[in-house]
Amino acid sequence: MHTGEIIRFYREKAGLTQSQLGEGICTTTHVSKIERGKTAYSDDIISLFSERLGIDIHHEITSFHQVEKQLQLWHNSIIMRRMNLVEQMKSELEKSPFLESSKYGAYYHLLRARYYILHNKDDLSSNILDSIQRGSGPQIPQTAFETNLFYHVQGLIYIRDTTEENQQKAVQILKKINMDEYKNEECHYHLSIAYHCIGNKVMSYFHAGKSLSFFKKTNNYSGAIKAESLMLLQLSSEMYLEFEDLVERYESLIQDSDSLGYLDQKGALLNNLGYEYYNREEFALAKKCFKEALDLAEKESMPYLRRLCNYTDACIEGNLIHSKLIKKHIQYGLSESKSANSTQFTILFELFSLRMDNKSDDYFSYLEKKALPYFFETKNVLLIERFGKVLYEYYVESEEFKKAVQLSNQLMR
Repeated sequence: MHTGEIIRFYREKAGLTQSQLGEGICTTTHVSKIERGKTAYSDDIISLFSERLGIDIHHEITSFHQVEKQLQLWHNSIIMRRMNLVEQMKSELEKSPFLESSKYGAYYHLLRARYYILHNKDDLSSNILDSIQRGSGPQIPQTAFETNLFYHVQGLIYIRDTTEENQQKAVQILKKINMDEYKNEECHYHLSIAYHCIGNKVMSYFHAGKSLSFFKKTNNYSGAIKAESLMLLQLSSEMYLEFEDLVERYESLIQDSDSLGYLDQKGALLNNLGYEYYNREEFALAKKCFKEALDLAEKESMPYLRRLCNYTDACIEGNLIHSKLIKKHIQYGLSESKSANSTQFTILFELFSLRMDNKSDDYFSYLEKKALPYFFETKNVLLIERFGKVLYEYYVESEEFKKAVQLSNQLMR
């Protein structure tokens, strides 16, 4: 945006015509040429325009020249999760009256979309991308960098959708990013998450490793812990890592998160370690991890609900606490799941409830007609494997061999 564009912006904002602005100063034609950047002008004219418009045009020009640096600082603070600076830069950029109509409009709106994702306001972020995709106004990406930033934000939105279709889209969109043009290797971390969501451990581990190198290079300790956590999620017995070594690495990251005050990461790590213990049927240790993770989550949040579900599950499987207390957790979990409109957790807590009430027939009927069909519909591999096995064994024990064969075929697809 040049000086003439700034003059035009404030002239139109003041409701003046070019003739009214130039009256007693210069001709209407000269005003038009200045606004279009087609002629030279003196400082005296700019000073007279400033007086008539009630602004300091020189100050506005200087301020606008800082916008690109402010946008870059905002972007970097989002990547580094420096939340105080994120909010400060957002507030400062919102004071720029002509930012949206400038050449930085697309960059600004895409960073707004990232900001909303950071605050779990995916609907607002999606609205911004929809506006950009409609191709209207200054929000259309003008540079290769902005196009890649668009792909990055779009990929983030798809990742946060739990359906396999959109998680597959996340991979395809993020793979479009040209790193030579974008130069933000943080996207490797998000590509790792996308691959993790579709079960591709090798590619997830690869991209998590690349993002770990980037985070270490930029002293992004929070990002480094998240990247290494993601790498640990991909490690399993077939990748030749002893369980004791896996636990040791988890405990080291948990300690690092605690000492740095990254309680969100600490909670996520404890929850993941709980899964590892649970999968090895070490339910007492799983319960301990899930409980510590639960205590670090904000009530009524999705992480809290997930960890409550895991904690309750471990207590049931290991018969670790009194049934009355387990039922209390189940009722609370059901209430919270319904409030959050979470079908998955509502189903899981319903299954827990039926099991604790020893309603075997109702349990397997609910599993057959409601739970497993939903897990297949949402393509939740972990829940399909777990509860598919339970229902299959029930069919065999009940001598419902036709149903057992049908389910077996479904499970092998």
